[in-house]
Amino acid sequence: MPVEGKEAGFPSQFGRYTLVERLATGGMAEVFKAKILSAHGFEKLLVIKRILPNLAADKTFVSMFIDEAKLTAQLIHPKIVQVTDFGEENGQYFIALEYVEGFDGLGLLRSAAQKHVRLPIPICMFIAAEVLDALDYAHNAKDSEGKPMHLVHRDISPSNVFIARRGDVKLGDFGIAHAQERESKTQAGTLKGKYGYMSPEQVTGGDLDGRSDIFAVGIVLAEMLMGKRLFTAPNDLDVLLMVRDGRLERWDKYCKDIPAPLDAIVRKALAKSLDERYQNAAEFRNALDDLQFQFGMRVGPADLGALVADLFDTQPDSLARLKERARKWEIKEHRSSSGATPPPVPRPSLGASAEHDARPPSRGGGLTPASTVVSAALDDALGGSMSLVGLDQYEKPDLEGAPVWPTGPLGGPGDFLRGTPPPARSSESERRRMPSFPGPDDGSANSLLSLDGIDPAVAEPEPEASSRGEEPAAAIPEGTAPDSSGDLTLISPMRAIADMAVAVDTGLVRFRKYGQFKDVYLVRGAPESVNSNMTGDRFGEYLVTRGFLRSADLERALDEMPHYGGKFGEALVGLGFMRPLDVFRLLSQHVRERVMELFTWTEGGFDFYRGLRNPVEAFPLGLSSFEILGAGVVALSYDYLVEHFETLMEFRPRAMPNPRVNPEAFRLGPTPRDVLGLLDGTNTLREWAERFSSPDELLTFYRTLYLLVETSMAQFE
Repeated sequence: MPVEGKEAGFPSQFGRYTLVERLATGGMAEVFKAKILSAHGFEKLLVIKRILPNLAADKTFVSMFIDEAKLTAQLIHPKIVQVTDFGEENGQYFIALEYVEGFDGLGLLRSAAQKHVRLPIPICMFIAAEVLDALDYAHNAKDSEGKPMHLVHRDISPSNVFIARRGDVKLGDFGIAHAQERESKTQAGTLKGKYGYMSPEQVTGGDLDGRSDIFAVGIVLAEMLMGKRLFTAPNDLDVLLMVRDGRLERWDKYCKDIPAPLDAIVRKALAKSLDERYQNAAEFRNALDDLQFQFGMRVGPADLGALVADLFDTQPDSLARLKERARKWEIKEHRSSSGATPPPVPRPSLGASAEHDARPPSRGGGLTPASTVVSAALDDALGGSMSLVGLDQYEKPDLEGAPVWPTGPLGGPGDFLRGTPPPARSSESERRRMPSFPGPDDGSANSLLSLDGIDPAVAEPEPEASSRGEEPAAAIPEGTAPDSSGDLTLISPMRAIADMAVAVDTGLVRFRKYGQFKDVYLVRGAPESVNSNMTGDRFGEYLVTRGFLRSADLERALDEMPHYGGKFGEALVGLGFMRPLDVFRLLSQHVRERVMELFTWTEGGFDFYRGLRNPVEAFPLGLSSFEILGAGVVALSYDYLVEHFETLMEFRPRAMPNPRVNPEAFRLGPTPRDVLGLLDGTNTLREWAERFSSPDELLTFYRTLYLLVETSMAQFE
């Protein structure tokens, strides 16, 4: 007969380990508290993370799991959960990890919610600084051969921050961390991560570096200070939009009493722009440490341990003790005689590794040849005052309604995103129409995600089929004359879009060729949506032909759309056909590709109608015309460019003075600026072409030159 409170089947033997209890089960692995026994009564507690049996036969996943073990084993730091063993037992792969006797950050937030209290500011700052100390080490870690590993954790969240009962803070679960030299670069490894703790660039599928983790730590710090979720919405797709746009309305609403210097630190960590964010973990950590000093606070593990002991105490008088203990952490901002809050104490600027080494253990002329520029640069580019006192009326944090996962040394799944039931079923009269194709491609598409009327059918489109998947109202009112027009044999679509992006135009530009057309709606120069009368432009067909969706699943999603408020993206997610992040990225990607397809049109024309908006409300894409131009030129073939430049070989390319576009806006690294600096009008295009020793270098040069000329940053003389 099983003991009350114990799961049947435990303890059980697993190789040389004894599994004591199951701590958590996720979608990929299960986690156990275990112990190892040795001679003379030696016994040590640890954690076993074991692949689920149904995934053990998946070679790709097993390879990723092995990568995790290899990678994490090289991270030796007192503030990172340590790997002690890795192996296979009866076909089941496992990792043995350090056992942290305590709880995770999610458990900490839930306990505070249950007692209707907020964590003291200095305690929140201390926990965040400890996590940043671990990240400072990880981001600068080197492998056994001394090579930088270029790690990015990718999954910072409260459930991966572990707090020992004595107050030590440790960062765990580097399982989806990315390294440049990692052996398994799987798609699965790039899409994981809890939606509410991703960085904007992680949502949109951009390249990640340590600044992505800094954004996630900013979220965790904000949530500890708020006692609430920072990014939360009725559905996951809206959460992704909030993260992508870096919307801090909830921070503005719930943290008006945060001291101004701390508010500035949090906002900098949560800056949408990478360049405006803290550039490394040490810089963020030092800002918090300096502010603690300014506040006259000194926090250590013992202080955290004492506080959480009362926080987790179930005795009736524990809340009174908790408030009394917290009085010493009340922040009183020091202001100058002018009333202004002084900035944090400055710290000498050191390199990341130097800063880490300097901390005590407790805290923790000539022009470069063209071929060199192109091969080295282009190839990569183109390939507040508060304490626990008096907070009885504080609104309970949003963590309450979350499912309760088992906590423990490695926490549980920990993600307290809550599912949203589908809207009430619509009447039969609202059954689907057979529209056209849905929104953009890149993660910021038009409609499929959460707007009404999205129905990307695979059937033959109606004229002016909408990218949103519905039959739109007339795009151009009868009798409306265009504000400008152009011939595509004289003005390329790339030049037309670049001109409108520079002018920050809003309106509709219709590109037409042989009875086909694409309507690109611009808002302040950026594509908001694309409508077309071509069957292949439909999002549903795109998903099917690319292997992301089966035809039968598409048909079912279209049939079920009325039950999801007419929102195709929510239908895909609600029916379990796709994950929210996949829908988000693929829709945005699809829109980008539809715009990029225009760049090869050499016949036809275009008309621009200034101020004309899409009659169907468009889903916010967040696209950049200049980034699309950069991506589009990379897609141009060698043959296309050779034919384009054939009549220009004896002309001399020259950079225009005062370029109208920042070359970095194309997201192609230093290449456009480097090539722009070489175009002095001295050499003909033929002479330039003869300088390159390989077709790849010449192709890169041609692509960059084409981009610069078509965006009016260079010209032929």
